[in-house]
Amino acid sequence: MSAGILGTIKKKLPSRNTALFWGTVFGTIGFYQYNKRQSKKCLEYYCKRAEHVANQPVGSLDTMRKVHVYLTAPMGELGTRKARMHWEEYILPVFVAGALDYELTLVNETQTVDGLESVVRGGVHSLVAEEVKETRRKQLEQEEDNEELRLWREAVEERRKENELREYKNQLGREPGETVNVGLWKPEPYPGVMDIVVVGREAWVEAINGINEGATGSLNLAMPQLVKLDTEERENAPREITTETQAHGTDAEIEVTDTAGAFDMTVPVETAPAAEPAPHVINYDRFDHGGALPELPAVAYISLFNLTGWGSLPHKIWNFFHDQQNVELYSRQALQVVFESTKRPARDVQEIVDMGKAEEELPSWENEQSMEVVIDARVAEVLEIYDTQNDNAPFKEEGEKANEDASS
Repeated sequence: MSAGILGTIKKKLPSRNTALFWGTVFGTIGFYQYNKRQSKKCLEYYCKRAEHVANQPVGSLDTMRKVHVYLTAPMGELGTRKARMHWEEYILPVFVAGALDYELTLVNETQTVDGLESVVRGGVHSLVAEEVKETRRKQLEQEEDNEELRLWREAVEERRKENELREYKNQLGREPGETVNVGLWKPEPYPGVMDIVVVGREAWVEAINGINEGATGSLNLAMPQLVKLDTEERENAPREITTETQAHGTDAEIEVTDTAGAFDMTVPVETAPAAEPAPHVINYDRFDHGGALPELPAVAYISLFNLTGWGSLPHKIWNFFHDQQNVELYSRQALQVVFESTKRPARDVQEIVDMGKAEEELPSWENEQSMEVVIDARVAEVLEIYDTQNDNAPFKEEGEKANEDASS
């Protein structure tokens, strides 16, 4: 009887392979859940550190610190989706915890050549260069002898406001059902120079090159062209008229124009497009006598190791189950931006050139052209960077101590 019972029990026991399978499944799920909890604790740790800055008292006349964040398409991608996910998951929570105000700019431009779509680089470069040039122009406008530049500035601002109104009118005049993007509210311009935060090696190179061009390039400014209203284009559109020649006698011919189209003979009237007048260029360079460089924005680099291709699949799977290492790396770099005490002058040109170069070893950079940093020695001497690549992170204790002293 006992032998029969034991035989029945043996048949109900799972096989070795089944036990291994379910053991692997439950072990993997447990490891994933454990990693998620540890990643959350790690992010909360850095957010807690950033709160020391948020709790620091601020005077009623003090200006809140603000940074300009640039996101562009990572190498090997056609859009900014991965960069935005990187920003929202690892960096934004630390900025929010530290009450660090920011302005976010997404730069993404693509082109199609022979059916292949590719990313057009240079957008961050142009935006940063124009910001630095605007700082230099405003410095020239504030000088006493440059009344002419101040008058031109008023004209430029008036033209920009007029163009904004015309763009709104064009959007509101679209067909029902179309999307209309009307900016009804705009933030006040920041009174100082906003520091720059870039994510990824691509954005870093473009930002540095943009600062160099803005600090050393020409300041001449073209007057913005007046935006055409859609109603004006419709009124100036070419019209079709019909003509017929009728004979009266032997020598006289009368040309009759019919706007109702009663005759079959139709002659389209083509009008040559009016040539666009050349924009007036405001010569700022005539008032720029060189001298010291303007106040330049400090730059912070936050890395983005974008994994693409089948060769990176094992690494992607490992990151999926062990994301804690990414939280530790990227959130720590974000915290170093929150603590302004990590800002320091660049040691030399080579340090600026080598920043983030480890990303170029990724498979996504194999078939891409290497990006070159171009920076003048004079600009490198005064440029400040955030020490985001310092693994020792002494900033934590220093930042907390400074905040505690300010609170006391």
